[in-house]
Amino acid sequence: MHLHRPAIFIICISLLVIGFSPLVYAQSAKKPYKLTRFVLVDATLNQPKTTDYIPDLGQQNKPVVSMTLISDVILDTLLNKPYSNEWISDLVTNVLVKKQRPLASNEWLQIDQLKEDHAKEQVELFLSIQTSMTANQLDKQSGSHIPKSSVEGVLGVLPLDEKRWMLVGDLELRIPELWKVNQALDFRFTRTDIDYTSTSLRIQQPIREQFLLDTFIELEQRDSVYQQSIVGLGGGWLVDVDRKYTLNLSWENSNSTRQLQTNLHAYQAIAVILGTYQRFNIAEWNLTTQLDLRSTHQTSTQIGHQFSGNTTQWLHSLHLETTLESPKIGVGFVRINQVYDQVWAEELPWTYAIVFGGAKSLPGFYERQFDAQWAYRFKTSYVIRMKDNDFWEFFTAGAYFQFFEPNMEVQSTNQKVLSAGFSYSFRTEFGRVQLALATPLWSIYKGSKFHLNVGR
Repeated sequence: MHLHRPAIFIICISLLVIGFSPLVYAQSAKKPYKLTRFVLVDATLNQPKTTDYIPDLGQQNKPVVSMTLISDVILDTLLNKPYSNEWISDLVTNVLVKKQRPLASNEWLQIDQLKEDHAKEQVELFLSIQTSMTANQLDKQSGSHIPKSSVEGVLGVLPLDEKRWMLVGDLELRIPELWKVNQALDFRFTRTDIDYTSTSLRIQQPIREQFLLDTFIELEQRDSVYQQSIVGLGGGWLVDVDRKYTLNLSWENSNSTRQLQTNLHAYQAIAVILGTYQRFNIAEWNLTTQLDLRSTHQTSTQIGHQFSGNTTQWLHSLHLETTLESPKIGVGFVRINQVYDQVWAEELPWTYAIVFGGAKSLPGFYERQFDAQWAYRFKTSYVIRMKDNDFWEFFTAGAYFQFFEPNMEVQSTNQKVLSAGFSYSFRTEFGRVQLALATPLWSIYKGSKFHLNVGR
C-alpha cells in the first residue's frame, strides 16, 4: 500500500499533536509560582522617575520605575502565597481601605516590575498608584519628596501654675526599611509631664523570608524616684500579610529611691510575651485584632527584707485590641476601635499600671491622666475622605476602668469617662498634620482639649 504525500503529512501532524499533548497538559497543571514579595507605593505625590533595570540573563532590558525614588510606600512585605490575580486584587483592596487611601477617578494601578525566579518558582511584584495629573500639578501638591521613613509626634500643654504652662508630648521615628525589606528601626521618646520620661529603641532584622528577629531596650523614669530598664530579644513569624505571631523574652530591672511598705518596690524580672496579629474581611467589613499575653517572674532586690509579704511573685497581663472598619457608607466610612487591658498580681508595681489619656488613647483628657488595674476603652468614628487625601473624623470616645491600687487586697473604685470631638488631617510640605478638638461629656473633668499630631 502506498500513501500519498498529503496522507503522510496528516499522519505526521497527528503524531506531533499526540506527542505534545501530555507536555501541554503537564504545563497547564503546573502549580502557580509563589508570591514572595509584594510592594505597593503611592506615586501620585511625586513624579516617578525611570532607570535602567538589569534583568536576568536572556531577558530584554526595559525601563522600570526606580523604587528608591517612589515618594510613599504603602506596603512592602514578604509573603509565601500562590500567585493569582484574584488574591492580589483582594489584598490591594484591603490595604487601601485600611490605609484610608481609596483610588480616585483619575488614578490606576500600574505594574512597575515583575521579577520571576524560574529556578525557585517565585515571583516578586511591584505596583504603584499612578495619576493623570500633570507634573506641575504633582509638584504643587507634593511640595517636596517624602521619604520612606516617618516621624510622628503629639504635642500638648499642661499647666504648672496659674501663669506657667509646660509643653509635653511624644516623638516616634520609624524606618521600615534600613538597607533591605523588613529590616526596621523604631525609636520613641515620651515626656507627658514634669515627672515622667520614657525612651525606647527597637531594631528588627529579617533572618529568613518569613522570620524576623527583634532586639529592644526601654528606659523609663517616673516621679524622679522610680527607674526601670528593659532589655529584650524576640522573634516574629509572618505567616502572610494578614497574620503575624511574635515571641519575646526580656530582662527587667526596677528600683526606687523612695521607701515603700513592700519588698517588691525594687526588683529584677524575666518576662515572656506572646503576641498575635490577624486581619479578616467579613461581609466587606475589615476586622483587625491584636492580642498580647505577658507572664513575668519578679524577684525582690531589696537588701534585708524588712516587710512581711512576698519577695517573689508571678505577674500576668493582657492586651486585646480590635479595629472594625466598614465599607463606604454615605460620604465616608465607620471605624470602631476597642481596647481592653488588665494586670493580675498580689502586689502591683508601679511599672505595670495601665496608663492612658490624651490624643492617641483618650482624646479630650490630659496625656497619661489615668492609672488603672484594668481598663476598657473605645473610640467610634465616622471618617470622610476629602480631596488630596485630607480627612475629617467625627468621634466619640470613652473608658471604663478601675483605678490603680498597688495592694490587690484593697478595694479600688471604678470610673467611667466619655468624650466627643472631631479632627482634621491634612498633608503639608513638612508632613501630615492632624488637629483634634475634644471635650469630656457628663464628667467631673471639665474643659475642652486641643491635640496636635504631626507626622512625616
